[in-house]
Amino acid sequence: MKKNPKQFAAIAALAAIAVLITAFVISAFTAGPGEAGNRFMALLFCIIAVPILAWLILFCIGRLRNKHTVTEFSPKQEKDSKKTTDL
Repeated sequence: MKKNPKQFAAIAALAAIAVLITAFVISAFTAGPGEAGNRFMALLFCIIAVPILAWLILFCIGRLRNKHTVTEFSPKQEKDSKKTTDL
């Protein structure tokens, strides 16, 4: 099965999130008292940043291909050729 770049980006993001959550849980049991706070904040930042970066990659792929994607905020609306004005 051939994977397109969007599928690859989504699979990579899911794998990264799974690894980060596993590291987060393992860190809860192995971190020392002085380093626990910094490690948790770094892992939490990465868990939040990965989906944002995945969205950005998917948005850029869609823009480079000039296609409408689900990641756009407001899709282009078709312009009506007939403009009606009610007075």
